[in-house]
Amino acid sequence: MKKQKNRFWLFVFSLCPGAGHMYMGLMRMGLSFMLGFMLLIAVTAITGIDVLAVLPVTLYIYSFFHANNIGGMDAEQFAALEDAYLFGFGEWDTSRLKLNKKNRNIAAVVCIVLGVCMLWNVAFGMVSDYVGWDNPVIRNIYYTMRDEVPRTIIAIAVIWFGVSLLRGKKVDFAENDRTVEADPVENPVVSAGQKAIEQKTDEYRAQEQQSDVQGADERKEQENVQEKGE
Repeated sequence: MKKQKNRFWLFVFSLCPGAGHMYMGLMRMGLSFMLGFMLLIAVTAITGIDVLAVLPVTLYIYSFFHANNIGGMDAEQFAALEDAYLFGFGEWDTSRLKLNKKNRNIAAVVCIVLGVCMLWNVAFGMVSDYVGWDNPVIRNIYYTMRDEVPRTIIAIAVIWFGVSLLRGKKVDFAENDRTVEADPVENPVVSAGQKAIEQKTDEYRAQEQQSDVQGADERKEQENVQEKGE
């Protein structure tokens, strides 16, 4: 049963990801944070990619503040809080596992990059064991692959992202132009000559209507005169 606890002990238990949530009775949330933290550490250790260490550290900080923020809720907010699994744990939706073409390409690139990095760490470790770390060539290669190559890849990714944004804007503008051109009925363009012709036509119709009215009046007057003569 979930229940708000002593804030001091909540602070102590929240130092371990998920333990603070379990201390308050939020077992599913606590299990989600704990498993997520351990899985990220395992991925970082297995791949040997140091930059991935930012993921478990970020989750650790988030779990700490999340637990203490929940402990600071009032009674009504805490009672309305639902104890649910986080990060997709517990209830797996198989439809989410279906990848379209774009997502498959992204997943393929991520897997290839991770695999290449893992193979590089293994190969470089074996070479350094045989050649020795004191070799200046080995050290230059190591620092180049650690610092320069990731920066180059990130720079290329940023440029590619910017170019994609520009292309997206151009496509949107082109679609809007085609939409305007495809609706001549809704937005007709009337030239000055057409306006003059329409204006003359309206004047001619008005004159005809006026002449018809005058003709009708004259015929009535003639009929009245004939009746009086008779």
